[in-house]
Amino acid sequence: MEIWPQILFGGVVAGILAQVISGRLSRSVKISEFRQKWIDSLRDDVAAYIGATHKWVRKYEEINAIVAFEEKSKKEREEFLPLQNDALVILSRIKLRINPLKNRYKKEDDAFLRALDKLLDLGKLEPSETPTIEVGWRKGADDAIELARKILKREWEVTKQPGQWL
Repeated sequence: MEIWPQILFGGVVAGILAQVISGRLSRSVKISEFRQKWIDSLRDDVAAYIGATHKWVRKYEEINAIVAFEEKSKKEREEFLPLQNDALVILSRIKLRINPLKNRYKKEDDAFLRALDKLLDLGKLEPSETPTIEVGWRKGADDAIELARKILKREWEVTKQPGQWL
């Protein structure tokens, strides 16, 4: 009996197996790259959003101190509302990255989004003992940052283990 057909068959099977494994590893590496980009973009947008809402709160306090109605109204239109819009655009990008469907992280993700929403809703900020709204805003920003850190860490841990997607 000739051994060549068996060797040839073994070689073909080994080649197919190598291609399948190589394809899966390549896919896993690509997914890992996409996840890392997602993490980096989320981190950038959270930081940009915190900065944009901080500008918005400071502008609010500045405009709120103005007594003259017409001047106050003009500054709101020209300076305050554009800052709010900039922050809302960034917030929308963040929200579009978070899975809206029921999943094991839904509760944490929703708490994170609520914390971000608070930063543009002065009525939801915790009152502070100081006369400035910025102090209450800072507490809200710190809370949002802490929740973001947990999400980023969670996603980084998943990204470090690309074999789980095979």
